[in-house]
Amino acid sequence: TRPNHDQIFATPIGGRETITLADGSQIELNTNSEIRLPKGSRQATLVRGEAYFQIKHDPQHPFTLDAGDHRIVDLGTKFVVRQAASSLEVTLVEGRARVESASGAAIPKSAVLNPGDVAIATRDDLTVTRKPASALADTLSWRSGFVVFHHTTLREAASELNRYNAEQIVLADDGAAKRVFGGKFRTTD
Repeated sequence: TRPNHDQIFATPIGGRETITLADGSQIELNTNSEIRLPKGSRQATLVRGEAYFQIKHDPQHPFTLDAGDHRIVDLGTKFVVRQAASSLEVTLVEGRARVESASGAAIPKSAVLNPGDVAIATRDDLTVTRKPASALADTLSWRSGFVVFHHTTLREAASELNRYNAEQIVLADDGAAKRVFGGKFRTTD
């Protein structure tokens, strides 16, 4: 059961949607994603998928995002969150944000992210790495209707492209699936 005051936004496979909040903040949902927004609140829950957040900072009322067992707290931020079955990836584009680990974790962890930082959070771990500006641009390419691959196996590329299309790519040859390539592809192709 959901409270009656929640707004729910969802995109179909291959769809994208931009939501503008009352304070001017924007959330852009990627393919097959869902977010829940309680009315009149500066919080959200990413139910599934991926979203880009451009949040107007308010130190008196920080924006919080719950995704799986984790929470992201805005500290003046543009960031991308991608939720997978067993992990959460947070990529910071601008500003700062704090990622907090699962409340049920044996040792709760948190990290403050700076531009270029990528946090990978699982139920039991939280690691932060750094990406160069070009890699950040590739991470955001879905906002323009593209995906970019560098030194990617055909299996990984097919999995990513399958997120955007109802017709699925099936790899019948395991040897071909392991081949490495790169390129820029339309998500609708």
